[in-house]
Amino acid sequence: MATQKQVARHLDLTSRSVRELLERGVLPPATRGELDVDACRVAYVRHLRAAAAGRGAGSGDLDLVAERARLAKEQADQAALKNAQLRGELIPAADHEESLIALASGVALRIRAVPTRAAPEVRLATTDREAEELLRRFIDEALEELADAGDAMLEQAAARERGGAESADASAR
Repeated sequence: MATQKQVARHLDLTSRSVRELLERGVLPPATRGELDVDACRVAYVRHLRAAAAGRGAGSGDLDLVAERARLAKEQADQAALKNAQLRGELIPAADHEESLIALASGVALRIRAVPTRAAPEVRLATTDREAEELLRRFIDEALEELADAGDAMLEQAAARERGGAESADASAR
């Protein structure tokens, strides 16, 4: 049996640390004013092992195992994104935005041009069915032009990305 001061010296702690460990329930309570040194040593070692394993006793303690796992996941995600970019599977958001704006502008222009281009032929149609077929043909032509333009944009974006990846590879050498 020992005093708090003796237990502190035995565990290489301050008296205040021993008091705090007693208050937190880490060390077993004193019996008749004295502490069991052996029981305190075992309890303190278990407390240290739990802390080292990331199983902190307090709600504010960091969970070391979870934090390491989170860091490893973030590092793996970062490596996966970098690899996907190097393979040309990702493009910068700014390039994507520019392509979408250009594509939307092209869609609007081509759709607005259909009535102007179709009007002379539709006017000559003798039946509603014939007018519908003519309009459908003009719309299909506009859609084909848009598809071709979209394919060209994708090829340009891929070429830009390949150029970026090639320059990154060259600078790495």
